[in-house]
Amino acid sequence: MPSEGLEVRKVGCPVLNEAACRYLQVFNHVTVAIAVIDPATNRYLEVNDALCERLQYTREEFLRCTVPAINPRFQPAAMAELARQVANNQVVQFYSHQTTRNGEDLEVLMTVTPIYREGSLLLHCATVDVTAQLRAERRFIDSERRFRETFEQAAVGIAHVAVDGTWQRVNRRLCAILGYSAAELSNLKFEDITHPDDLEPDWTRAKALLRGEISTYSLEKRYIRRDRSIVWVNLTVSLARNEIGEPEYFISVIEDISARRRAEAERDELIHTLEEQVRRRTEELERLSMTDALTGIANRRRFDQALAMEWARGVRSGLPLSILVIDIDHFKRLNDRLGHAYADRCMVSVASALGQLSTRSSDLVARYGGDEFFFLLPETDSTGAEELARKAKAAVQSLHIANPGAPRMGTLTISQGTGTAIPSPSRSPHQLLEEADRAMYMAKRRGRNRIFVGSPE
Repeated sequence: MPSEGLEVRKVGCPVLNEAACRYLQVFNHVTVAIAVIDPATNRYLEVNDALCERLQYTREEFLRCTVPAINPRFQPAAMAELARQVANNQVVQFYSHQTTRNGEDLEVLMTVTPIYREGSLLLHCATVDVTAQLRAERRFIDSERRFRETFEQAAVGIAHVAVDGTWQRVNRRLCAILGYSAAELSNLKFEDITHPDDLEPDWTRAKALLRGEISTYSLEKRYIRRDRSIVWVNLTVSLARNEIGEPEYFISVIEDISARRRAEAERDELIHTLEEQVRRRTEELERLSMTDALTGIANRRRFDQALAMEWARGVRSGLPLSILVIDIDHFKRLNDRLGHAYADRCMVSVASALGQLSTRSSDLVARYGGDEFFFLLPETDSTGAEELARKAKAAVQSLHIANPGAPRMGTLTISQGTGTAIPSPSRSPHQLLEEADRAMYMAKRRGRNRIFVGSPE
């Protein structure tokens, strides 16, 4: 049955009548919206169901209205121009807009062809709603634009790298980091510019990514720039796969961390320098804590420490340990008569002379306090200690230091006592020290300027 509002004129030819009916069937059941318009009157002559459904007007409303009333974009002048183009070119196709009854704007692809009836030109307008398609295309184009802008304007280097290591696509930041142009990088693989020491760690992780063992990896590595300088980067890599899951390319994000690495190196160097300074200062303080401030030789603390250590060693070895105690004779009188400055100079001279007597690194001479000096003599028996005492006596006498307080000689002399023992766990090293000290007082009681050898134990 012909659709309402469409007239089928009967003609004498049955074939033509059948063709007209078939046209009407196609006209109304096709999904493309179609209208036949008279450009002379700007009125709709025929519209199909698809157009009515799309724009939400009835067929009667279309046939009662002019084209501008339904679509204000097509005013009489526009319709006249369209008719002219159709008459000249037979078919005109273009994108346009249609507005539904409720004001929704639709984008359509319009194809206009000429129809001649009784010598008059009519416009056969077929429209396809491409709103969704065009919006999707715009979203895609916008997405592509955003991707390109993000890719190119990113503050970090970004690259697509083929699974064989070839640089496929790089952004400007990466080119700046590496010093190569995009064209130059396209002829290289990432291993061509990777520092040799960093290549194996990178490839190992990349292969694990290809095997699906990990989803991403990061590492700090070095690239060799075009000018052969080294740049440190933080590399983060993931893998893009195609629709069937096959590896397609690596996505690499590359951040230049050279400044940070330099700062870390400078920090580490500063820490090392400070630690070294602290170590040297600690050693210096330790040395000063073990050194007599006046004479520059070992002090009592250093002597006591060495005595304990050598005593323990002697316990293990079973070898003798000797101590020589030296006291300057009549030193108080010298100090009272000639003053502290003179006395201090005398003390320094004696310390220097005694220090030169040590021939072994294990021997130690120390100022124990006041005008007393002690010698620690590991692996030395009483004979060896007595021999060193004679040398000490001769060395001090050779200084010819005046001492008005000495009633006999008039020069500075020393009294010495020795103590020798085989160290054992049952005895204390301080017992040996006391024995040597008693021997020194025996030398004083016997007239000073002499040596008293304590009994070996």
